[in-house]
Amino acid sequence: MSARRNLFIRTVGTVAGDLAVGFTMAVACTWIIEAAALGLFLSFLLWLLALMISLALSQYVVHPVATAVLSDRKLDDGIAAVDAAARSASEAAQRLWRWVQQHQADPYPGALFTWR
Repeated sequence: MSARRNLFIRTVGTVAGDLAVGFTMAVACTWIIEAAALGLFLSFLLWLLALMISLALSQYVVHPVATAVLSDRKLDDGIAAVDAAARSASEAAQRLWRWVQQHQADPYPGALFTWR
């Protein structure tokens, strides 16, 4: 369908994966530093090691997975399925609304004037 749309979706997915990996490494480092009561130098080395691991995970895990999972064909098929489901739900809601409007009970039967 649209190459620009697919690129945007793929970019958002990749950035979200990178953020998840980074936050996971930061939480792990914080937990290790607090649990082991590491000194300043060892804490710095641990943060440096976590940064390197995070970059490696991003390069060798997140980006290839995002490319494989979010291919153009899969994105187009997924968007077509969501579009079909949304159209079907919209038509069902419109039919239900029309039925409710037709079968709505008159709150004042026999009244000469109503506020409708």
